[in-house]
Amino acid sequence: MSSDSRQSVIEVLENATSQDPACMARAGDSLRVWETRPQFHAMLFSIFADHTLSIPARLMAIITFKNGIDKYWRKTALHAIGLPEKELIRPQLLSMLDESMPQISVQYCVAIARIARWDFPAVWPTFAEELATRVHTIAHDLDSSVCGDHRRCYTMEHNALYIMHLFVKKLCERTLARERQALRSTAPALFSVMAPIYARRIAQFNEALHMGDSEGSQELLKSIRFCLKTLRRLYVHGFGNFESADPLVHEFYVATVGHQAAFYELFCGLPAESREADGCRILVKIILLYGKMHLEFQKFKTVRFITTPAALPMLRWYWQQIQAEAPKLTAVPLERSGDAESPPLVLERLVIQGLELYRNVVKNMFYLADDSGQMDEEVQRCRLVIDSEILTAPFVAQMSDTLMCHYIPLKAGDIEMWQDDPETWIANEDLDHWEFDVRRSAERLFKDLVNQQRERIVPELVRALQQPSMDFSFKSDGLYTALGLCANELYDHLDFCHWLRQHPPTDSPMSVSKWRIAWLIGKWVTVKFPTEERGHAYVALLEYARPGEPLVLRMEAIASLLFCIDDWDFDATQFKPYLQLSIERITEMLGSVSQAELRMRMVNYLSTIISRMQREIAPFAESIVRLIPLLWQSAAGENLYQTAVLSLVTKLVVALGAHSAALQPFVAPLVQHSIDLDDPAHVYLIVDGIDLWLALIRNASTMDPNLMALLRHIPRLLQSSTETLKSVLKVIEGHALLCGADMMRSYGPALIGALHELVADANMNVRAIAAGYTTLNVIVQCVQADLAGPALAEANVMWTPFTRIVDKKEAAMVLVHHAGFLSRVAVHYPQLFIEFLTAQDAQLTRAFAKHWVDIYDDVGQIPQRRLHALGLAVAIATTNDGVLKMLPLMVPIWNDVLLNTGSSQLYFSDRDDDNDDEYSEIVVPESERRRKLLSNDPAHNYDMKKAFSQSMAECERLNGSERFHAIIAQVSAEDLEVLKNQLS
Repeated sequence: MSSDSRQSVIEVLENATSQDPACMARAGDSLRVWETRPQFHAMLFSIFADHTLSIPARLMAIITFKNGIDKYWRKTALHAIGLPEKELIRPQLLSMLDESMPQISVQYCVAIARIARWDFPAVWPTFAEELATRVHTIAHDLDSSVCGDHRRCYTMEHNALYIMHLFVKKLCERTLARERQALRSTAPALFSVMAPIYARRIAQFNEALHMGDSEGSQELLKSIRFCLKTLRRLYVHGFGNFESADPLVHEFYVATVGHQAAFYELFCGLPAESREADGCRILVKIILLYGKMHLEFQKFKTVRFITTPAALPMLRWYWQQIQAEAPKLTAVPLERSGDAESPPLVLERLVIQGLELYRNVVKNMFYLADDSGQMDEEVQRCRLVIDSEILTAPFVAQMSDTLMCHYIPLKAGDIEMWQDDPETWIANEDLDHWEFDVRRSAERLFKDLVNQQRERIVPELVRALQQPSMDFSFKSDGLYTALGLCANELYDHLDFCHWLRQHPPTDSPMSVSKWRIAWLIGKWVTVKFPTEERGHAYVALLEYARPGEPLVLRMEAIASLLFCIDDWDFDATQFKPYLQLSIERITEMLGSVSQAELRMRMVNYLSTIISRMQREIAPFAESIVRLIPLLWQSAAGENLYQTAVLSLVTKLVVALGAHSAALQPFVAPLVQHSIDLDDPAHVYLIVDGIDLWLALIRNASTMDPNLMALLRHIPRLLQSSTETLKSVLKVIEGHALLCGADMMRSYGPALIGALHELVADANMNVRAIAAGYTTLNVIVQCVQADLAGPALAEANVMWTPFTRIVDKKEAAMVLVHHAGFLSRVAVHYPQLFIEFLTAQDAQLTRAFAKHWVDIYDDVGQIPQRRLHALGLAVAIATTNDGVLKMLPLMVPIWNDVLLNTGSSQLYFSDRDDDNDDEYSEIVVPESERRRKLLSNDPAHNYDMKKAFSQSMAECERLNGSERFHAIIAQVSAEDLEVLKNQLS
């Protein structure tokens, strides 16, 4: 772009920040036109660099520049920025480090990092060196008397360090070997620049803190944070061989342990009201950055982490903080949860980092022997350090006790939330958010500790559990929690059912003791819970779920009850006496909760009961059906909740079987809403809605008009998505099997036309075309010719397979399906088929007949081969010369079929291998309809000898004996003799 355009660009950039939407739209259109023009991005950078312009224009310029880098900097991009323009931009990139506006400086730094991402090291190999030099120079100027304006120098340092952080971050994200090598070759030089700056800023911060310079301290904290963000990545990812690394690298990691402790001590000494200040927020981020570095080092350099001398002091320091914070968690007894508040943890995320560090030591596959029991030398060293210096017997006992007594029990805050907002507590309890919750993180560590140290912990844990029942407290709740978390480790050492009888619930605030017992049953039922004892569990859980108990207890009792029901060893007969009360408890709970998520959970629980009890649910179906309108109404706008309701209705229909016919008028509107493609909610509901529709059809013995009316949606459904295609086709088949004549009278032309579009679509895969032809075959078998024939003729369905066979350009497996459908039409609608052939051009008919005969060799299954042969037999009942000339090729096919299927013996199987539900344990009315269809299928039960004899006789009648014998004379004498012997 020319320099004359600069003012126009500036005006457009200012308009892009306007509050007028129309003005913004026009500016956006102009920028999109200009962004592909040469020199546009160089002009944007010059506008950004011009401090005389307005801040909005400069901000918009650098944002547009950054976005353009993403789209056009790569040399392979469409409208890529040219090399001359790039060479004009690169020398200027590091010239604006003194940018003081935070919003602008961030965009500027990100733009530079993205250019380096594409250009380093292939195009701009000196970028890392240039950036490191600038960082070193700025830091040196700041430390010396050269820097007159310290605020400007700090701004330059922060921007330079931020660019370095973004650059190193992008380098570390690369995975190609060449790029990893570039990182490792660059890391030592960058580390040698960054580590001294970090060390000096730490020392200067201590000095500023001592002198009371709060403003200087905050600026130094920013520099320390940026340095640490870069150094932690360089330390973890930048060195392939730590043994040969510069001593500066090892000294840095050793120093960080002391620095983290010092910063944390400083933070602990601050009054609570000042911990929300900006400087304190940066201080917290720095403290947690050290933890991130330790966790990443442990993750990516697992063996080296343990053997590093600084690791042991660091782990011990973390454990000191974990122990120091532990008493705060249980400072307020459970019974005083509403009267007093627990003292907050100083820094909860630091405790979580410590727990995760220990968890990775306790359970890490790199520290364990392989399957053969062998360890290499490095793993042996790690194992020795862990066993002798970290996880010693006294420490394991101390850790187990600390976690069990303070970290894994419920806290007073939990009980308070039970009272104030129980539904939110229930919803949060099922989330796997251990990264943000101390109790969840401690539970993970405790489970792994017991799993790996079971010889040390399990005997003591069992001994404590066998003590007489005690008053409910943090200690007892921690013990019960351990019993549930470690069920897989304890089931060989403890009879849980006996223990449960010996330890009934005790008095506790908000029925915490009952809640814990219900929770324990849910944990143990999938591990070891004898079938004969489950009746006691059902009684207890249903008692806990009664109205009047705390909501959290009722929900946990129902959840545990569902664990019992959904277990492998569930006995429906044993549960039958408790079925009615279970449904009542869930129904009562639906009226007690308001959150859609919890109501959806109750609906899913009810679905599980229906699914497991099947026909036993019939006496209670009416009460469940009464719930559905209320559930659907309450789920308005909640798509996932509505899918749960649809799933519930589907399972109820399946469980009721043939008795579900009464639900058709009631359920049809639900299906209608779910499959309405004009409703945006169909994206979420369509799969479950079609499943419900299919379940209704399969289990129906009569057809409700409302359900039949849904067929008008079929054509659009067939075109909408391949995800539901198979189910939609099964719905059509179900209607054809149940009331094919009514279906064809009302919706025949539309359905046949839609199916024709499906099988004629050359872009469809083979399975979709095969499924479409299967549905057409079912219609042909179920509906008489006078009803289906006109629709087939109107849609010209036979023309597609006819022409595809004539052209013979498609794969053999596709042609087999085309030929199979025409054979089906020929056998069931012979008059329609002959009329169609007669109407075609003689040359086309001759090519069709030849290719149709050839396709026989590609047909695999015996029923389809028989059908193919029958179709050929029907085809010769004509005077069409093109078909009759193929008779010499048809006779060997008939001989093959007669020989391989037992001459005139019937070939019949009452199973349809193409139907997925044929092997299901649940028999539905449609299964019988399909068996009847198979039993009447000519491909299975026709007397082939009789069929061929009749076709030959009809051919002779139509063509006269003289012509017929002339045609027969063309048949090989050997083939003709075999045929005569088979037909005699």
